[in-house]
Amino acid sequence: MRRLLKNRRWLIPALFLIISITIVSITLKKDYVFKKLEVPVINTLSPAQKILSRVGFSIKENLDMIPQLFYMKEENENLKKQVAELLQYKQNIIEYQRENADLRTLLGFKERSFQYDLEAAEVIARDPSNWFNVILIDKGEKHGIKKDMAVITDEGLVGYTISTASNTSKVVLITDERSSVSAMLQRTRDNGMVKGTIDPAPSGYLKMEFLPQDANLVKGDIVISSGLGGIIPKGIIIGEVAEANKESYELMQYAIIKPAVDFMKLERVFVIKGEKEADL
Repeated sequence: MRRLLKNRRWLIPALFLIISITIVSITLKKDYVFKKLEVPVINTLSPAQKILSRVGFSIKENLDMIPQLFYMKEENENLKKQVAELLQYKQNIIEYQRENADLRTLLGFKERSFQYDLEAAEVIARDPSNWFNVILIDKGEKHGIKKDMAVITDEGLVGYTISTASNTSKVVLITDERSSVSAMLQRTRDNGMVKGTIDPAPSGYLKMEFLPQDANLVKGDIVISSGLGGIIPKGIIIGEVAEANKESYELMQYAIIKPAVDFMKLERVFVIKGEKEADL
């Protein structure tokens, strides 16, 4: 009995040792089995895994770019706006420079024309029914302007006022067929009458009539106002002779005159309100 009890004392540790060895053995065998299966499975799934990985990375990358795209679009719009503003600023500077040059020219002309009482004005409209022949200026009765006052630029004669309002005036250009201005050839002093665009003068040109038969007309001769009639002062340039026509059987001859003023680019003018008295 005592011997049996002694043997049982070693039985439990022995069983525990056997079970432990068995578990370790099974675990090692399973790990070997798992490793044997792992290699072919990984090799089989590797291409698909690479594709899925790339797709996943691409999707993530694109999703990450969405906020950046919105930012870039906004930045692009801001840059476009800045460029447009800079271009407008540049155009404004160019326009201011031109305006400044024009004003300096007109100021110099006004100082040289000290014998006249001049009122500067801007062209603000053209008569739709007489686009090339009637203009509206931004000065009127409040500025001392009346009907039948001569209108000029530094280049020459523009026309004369035909009606006035408080702050505006209508001006008929010398190219209008209703216009008639007493004139003379500056070189020969021969007198005539300059009329608006009428046959055979081409559009935009003038016709000088009633020139003496013996008047020695030469292409390029300067035509000025003669001062007769009381509306246009004497000595204002009207234009130059573009073509002279002389027929032996006619008592008078005429000439085609090219105006000194470019009416298509007319922006600023002077109204002659009168002549200043000379200081004695």
